[in-house]
Amino acid sequence: MKTIIKTTALSILAALMMGTSASALAHKVGIVDMQSIYQQIPQMAKIEQQLQTEFAERRQELEKLQGDVRFEMEKFQRESATMSDEQKTALRDKIQGMQKQLAEKGRPLEQEIKARQNQELAKVQKLIIETIQTVAKNGKFDEVKVKDTTIYFNPDKVTDLSSKVVEAVSKK
Repeated sequence: MKTIIKTTALSILAALMMGTSASALAHKVGIVDMQSIYQQIPQMAKIEQQLQTEFAERRQELEKLQGDVRFEMEKFQRESATMSDEQKTALRDKIQGMQKQLAEKGRPLEQEIKARQNQELAKVQKLIIETIQTVAKNGKFDEVKVKDTTIYFNPDKVTDLSSKVVEAVSKK
């Protein structure tokens, strides 16, 4: 009697394990290369151009100020030998004031640009993730992984969805 129970239990266990391995084989996995997607979609170039335009005037102002600082520093180096102490002090003060002004204007601009980049990138990232989900559902994938965070995958058994995602995002 005990042998029958053991045999039955082993048979049930073997049947369950076979069912599990059969379903594991049916598990369809896709992979996406996020860096590649970001580099290829036209939305990223559009964001870059938009930010360039948005901050162009303030950047030009800072570049002009940088040029003025450079000019005054070169002037100081060239002419300091012939300048009086009073002129040297006045020019140093002028240069320091300009550098301070540059720092006061540059840091907030840099922070504002980064904040705007992050806002725009968040929108694009949301669009990419929604597109990945749509592509995965349409392709009946059980799971999609990010290539950069995956240590190993067998390219014969895992489908790279990156090009499909780029194509779909580009149309939006």
